[in-house]
Amino acid sequence: MVWYYLIDMAILTTTVTAKRQVTIPKELDRDYPLKPGMRLTWTVENNALVARRVRGIAELAGCLKPGAAGASIADEKQAVEQARIQHYARKYRNA
Repeated sequence: MVWYYLIDMAILTTTVTAKRQVTIPKELDRDYPLKPGMRLTWTVENNALVARRVRGIAELAGCLKPGAAGASIADEKQAVEQARIQHYARKYRNA
């Protein structure tokens, strides 16, 4: 789930506190019920800060099909190596 701060053509504004905290606008809370203690992950996508809810293990139960083949260790190592190369290319691109 990606949360955008554009609701009904109104732009919602919050302020970051000195402790790097923000308040979730009530208009967003209505559509995306957040609870105290809920964990979020933050990523940057197309120059936008995106928050996603971290799902608990109980919510993930049943999402894998029985007997589904997983990636081999070689495939996982290759994916990690590609991610490492992309990370350092982005990190040092402007260096």
